[in-house]
Amino acid sequence: MTRRWLTLLVGLTLVFAAGCSSGPTQESAPSGGPGFPVSIPNRYGETVVPAEPKRVVSIGYTDQDTILAFGVVPVAIREFIGHQPSATWPWARPMLGDAKPEVLPASDVSVEKLAGLRPDLIVAMTAGLSREQYETFSKIAPTLVPPAQFIDHGVPWQETTRLIGAALGKPARAEQMVTDLERRFAEARAAHPEFAGKLVAGARPNSVDPSQYMVWGSQDVRARFFSALGFGTPAEFDRRAGMRFYAQLSTELLGRLDDSDLVVWITGGEAERARIPQLAGYERLRVVRENRTLVLDDELSAALSFSSVLSLPAALDTLPARMAERLPR
Repeated sequence: MTRRWLTLLVGLTLVFAAGCSSGPTQESAPSGGPGFPVSIPNRYGETVVPAEPKRVVSIGYTDQDTILAFGVVPVAIREFIGHQPSATWPWARPMLGDAKPEVLPASDVSVEKLAGLRPDLIVAMTAGLSREQYETFSKIAPTLVPPAQFIDHGVPWQETTRLIGAALGKPARAEQMVTDLERRFAEARAAHPEFAGKLVAGARPNSVDPSQYMVWGSQDVRARFFSALGFGTPAEFDRRAGMRFYAQLSTELLGRLDDSDLVVWITGGEAERARIPQLAGYERLRVVRENRTLVLDDELSAALSFSSVLSLPAALDTLPARMAERLPR
């Protein structure tokens, strides 16, 4: 660790020791109101929220949705995709009211910037923090990161909802939201029994290298949407993804998409969508010739990428019916 980091950590410890999560345990902490303190195990240890958070900072790329779902407006939100107002997509924007949270860059958020926001809770469920980052941020405020059993960017929306709800002191509301949305998925499965056992490949063209494309493994949140409808993930793509949420493949392997019953292209904008038909060998694919592909627009792509209690209902409104239309009879 560099001398600059060591100096900064010592300074943060002195400034924030009174309110940091590494101090009291659930048993020894003074009461911070009904339901507090809250102790939440995570992959690096334990997040202790001593009192109801008033200044929440969302540094996970998609965490703002879940925070907003509980009626809590973050003081700052990290940019992800789309450059939406307040980094908030239409399905979540009504929850902002008149508030205009500060937008943090998609690139690294500096420790100094984070400390200057004076948070009492840092939500980093989808930030992919290293242990060093977690320990540094935890000296500023309690920092919420995923449980050990899930890969980065692969935490199911149910778990994300429950953990953020617990940190905000709203566990009962979290359970109700999970129950309501799981009911929506059950209704979609019942309406489309033909989905059961079919294979869906979620894919994305490489925005820089036209000789590459990307597929998502079964632990990714987009693939979890498909599995919740009854679909499976092609085994090879899952194997290639391994302990990551995606795999990068050469277009020499584009033919592997034909092992799927349906290919859903989840893109990052019009430029990426224009690249799809230009992929080497694309027009020769059987799934293309048989019209078994779907290319999602910006909003639907983002809804699946966020995969939150606010974005998933927007996807369920239209996507199952569109997928059913493209499946082989």
